[in-house]
Amino acid sequence: MHAEKTKKRMTYQERADRLAKTVDIADKIIRYSKTIPEESKHQFLNWGQLLKDKALNPEPQFRKVVSIKYLENDFLIYWNESDGPDIDKFWKELNEKEIDFERKDTIQLVLKRKKIKNIHEYDNIIDTIVVSEQIGRINKEQVVDLNRLLNEFEQRQTKNKKQSTTR
Repeated sequence: MHAEKTKKRMTYQERADRLAKTVDIADKIIRYSKTIPEESKHQFLNWGQLLKDKALNPEPQFRKVVSIKYLENDFLIYWNESDGPDIDKFWKELNEKEIDFERKDTIQLVLKRKKIKNIHEYDNIIDTIVVSEQIGRINKEQVVDLNRLLNEFEQRQTKNKKQSTTR
């Protein structure tokens, strides 16, 4: 008989600290990047600091794990959906510092599963579908499939809202 390793649930503060460290790593990579245009660096840096501040100093009603998950998802979209030396360096540094975010390609995951399972995946696809097609990460057929899956998710959400208001 062997002991099964159980993963401890992280508290809000643990997740906020992890996100803050992640933003700091990204900040350093962005500042010294040779591939990110100078005009974009300022926006990236400000946005990262804004999310870090929201995570570390939340309004009381947002000091919940579900809220920090939104911030994590929003911050990681770029790092998950892009390619290149800066992106590879980012994930390598997270790994070296034992920051346990997992790199995910949400679009490919959803296409393979044929279903959008939550609002985070939905938001991610909405944010990246056009660029993904433009840069050739997905083809026209996959765009059609994703639009159908987005529509199905929206219908499920509407149906669930109607059911919860009639109870």
